[in-house]
Amino acid sequence: MTNESKTLFIPLYGKALMSREGIFEDITAERIVKTEVENLKTVDTSRKLAIYMAMRAKQYDEQAEQFAENSESIIIHLGCGLDSRINRVKNKPKKWYDLDFPDVIELRRKYYEENEYYTMLSSSVTDYNWLDSVDYSDENVLVLAEGLSMYLSENDIKNLIECFRKKFRKTTFVFDAYSPFAAKMSKYKNPINNVNAKIDFAMDEPEILETDNVKCIMNNDIIQHKYVSKLKGLDKLRFKFMGSAGKNMYRIFGYEITQ
Repeated sequence: MTNESKTLFIPLYGKALMSREGIFEDITAERIVKTEVENLKTVDTSRKLAIYMAMRAKQYDEQAEQFAENSESIIIHLGCGLDSRINRVKNKPKKWYDLDFPDVIELRRKYYEENEYYTMLSSSVTDYNWLDSVDYSDENVLVLAEGLSMYLSENDIKNLIECFRKKFRKTTFVFDAYSPFAAKMSKYKNPINNVNAKIDFAMDEPEILETDNVKCIMNNDIIQHKYVSKLKGLDKLRFKFMGSAGKNMYRIFGYEITQ
């Protein structure tokens, strides 16, 4: 398993912890962490990080839930790891695809089963041939890339966007990205350092990816008041401060891509 793949255990642990505490519902993560003890030995188990991972996941869940209100839609989750969004989202699109490296998907198959609605794809994101496996007939498509962009290059992301533009009539592409300053600071303190993963891509201005067919439609802080308001005590105070002091350091972007 690559260093970047090993980072999948960071959000897995965080979501399981927050689920046990009733802050974020993820029964599947709770079950998986009980059997992946060896792989969790190098994971940063700080409470702050766990809450942050749950907040990030919640935004992606909300995007998927809203998008899947149209049952004639397709959702593609890139770099899915062991995430259980397929179970957490109540609205169901026409098709759901989860993609990750072959060794990750091999592990994932221990916990998830495919059916006529759900397919797992074993591939690198940047081996664009995986798009040929998506059964498409003019549906709107949502592509989610949670915790992935930092391990790609700017050219990788632009190439992905162009592949989506050519393949799908209309795509909504949602991903999170560090600012260049945050990426620089992460060299000194970041949970991914424990597995020697390296950050490549970062951006401040969403315009760097825009073209006539690609428009930024979302630019959100990960820490939002609606999440912070559900916390208590020191957690609430800490994330109020983090939300103010760390604004624009790490954000979730959404792009609409059309032919």
